Amino acid sequence: MIASDKPGRAVIYARVSTMRQAEADLSLPDQIKQLRDYCARKQLTVVDVFTEPGASALDEDRPIFQEMIGRATSGGRPYDLVVVHSLSRFSRDTMHSEFYVRKLAKAGVRLVSITQELGQDGHGDLIRKIVNAFDEHQSRENAKHTHRAMMENARQGFWNGSAPPFGYATAVKERRGNKDKKVLVIDEAEASVVRTIFDLCLGMDGHPLGVKAIANHFNNRGVTRRGRRFSTGSLHDLLTSSTYCGRHHFNRTDSRTLEKRPPSQWVELAVPPIVDEETYNRAQAMLHSRAPKVMAPRNVNGPTMLASVARCGGCGSAMILNTGKGGTYRYYSCSRAMKQGKTACPGRRIRMDRLDEMVLGHLSEQLFAPDRLAELLQGYMLQAKEGRASQREKLRQAHDASGRADAAVSRLLSLVESGVMEPDAPELRERLVALRSQKAELGHDIARLQDNLQTGKLELSPEKLKTLSMEMRKRLAEGPPELRQAYMRLLLENVTVDHDNIQLEGSPVILEKLASRGLSKSSPEVLSFVREWRPREDSNLRPPV
Repeated sequence: MIASDKPGRAVIYARVSTMRQAEADLSLPDQIKQLRDYCARKQLTVVDVFTEPGASALDEDRPIFQEMIGRATSGGRPYDLVVVHSLSRFSRDTMHSEFYVRKLAKAGVRLVSITQELGQDGHGDLIRKIVNAFDEHQSRENAKHTHRAMMENARQGFWNGSAPPFGYATAVKERRGNKDKKVLVIDEAEASVVRTIFDLCLGMDGHPLGVKAIANHFNNRGVTRRGRRFSTGSLHDLLTSSTYCGRHHFNRTDSRTLEKRPPSQWVELAVPPIVDEETYNRAQAMLHSRAPKVMAPRNVNGPTMLASVARCGGCGSAMILNTGKGGTYRYYSCSRAMKQGKTACPGRRIRMDRLDEMVLGHLSEQLFAPDRLAELLQGYMLQAKEGRASQREKLRQAHDASGRADAAVSRLLSLVESGVMEPDAPELRERLVALRSQKAELGHDIARLQDNLQTGKLELSPEKLKTLSMEMRKRLAEGPPELRQAYMRLLLENVTVDHDNIQLEGSPVILEKLASRGLSKSSPEVLSFVREWRPREDSNLRPPV
């Protein structure tokens, strides 16, 4: 209790828990009016007023609260009292409340609740601690019931009121009592940006771009994300969010601690997709393939066409870029010989332009010659001509493989739900990306085989081989360096450079899929099959270098 004959300097602190209360309620104005009236009755001088909308009293990191505490405990002692409507407005956490009450007391400042006359003796301190404990318990009970209601709201397909993801807006679907039940709908203006982001990632209009290049693309053009510049983090989160293919997950993190919850506690909410499932899965595979742990950035963005595939014939080490005469000449050189010296490996070394020209020439003039393609793919051609039985067998195998991939995903999720594996484990994400990429690949195969069985057309035909030959020759001859490098990594497993020959190794499976599906309009597809197209030991040997 404050004696009226001892006027002092007061600071008012008022708070509400949610922004909705701050915008729609009269709670803040009503608190401030009652606090001012109290100060007037007690002949207190109101020096400052701090109002904090939309902040939980269980959170001590409230910016306005911290500013008020900092000013109250600063040198010069600007206040004698901190006046609040109730102790719950100051804090609902017992430990935090006691900490800041003592911090204020050390600075000669007392906390006063206008609705709870507690006194300033030991008995008052005891009552204050008991009231704080009840406030904390009540707050956590309210949070528990609110969370349960939000979970049920999500299960019914409704949005819970937070800011919608970029690309979406909210719309009222129905009204229950005095509450609007909202759902996510596509915001076409933002959704067009989202689709462009996925297109740039997959290289639909040129070379696939990484998240940093995509961020620069938009920032240089003044395109923002609701007023904020794009960053690599926000773009990576966007590209890896399943919301954009129609599967939003509620309750993934604890809103207070920001700790991730296990998938067993997530609630899946169906939303209108902005991109299809196939595009989303291809983007995940592309991001995974370009991750630094999987592929070094120099191999993705470097100037060397045969980066990551050129090998030394002597020791099997990678051939890396080496320059001479101030960069005038560029060479592929054995990395082991460069790092450990000639005693480790005599070292193969060849001019970069010469090896690139030889490999491109061989692929264009020999591998992608129609007759050579027919020879390499004759096994697939024969299977296609044998009739529907072989087609049905391949379809059965594709369905079996798809079922195994589904079972593998289920096993991984069960490990997470049982606590054996953490949901954010890198190896879990990598495995899921690989399985989803495999599923998408098998989906293409199943659709193609079903179409072949219905129409009776051959998977591979002379016309398809001719088309593949013409298109690949053109791309290898005229395509930009980035596209050539992408095709080298797709087509070639190894380019082994020895003193007397150069040997190329790849997979006929890739050639068969390229011929049967046709080439995409820009960059090669993200494929996941094994590379082995060298049918004979000497089929790709070159003259001595």
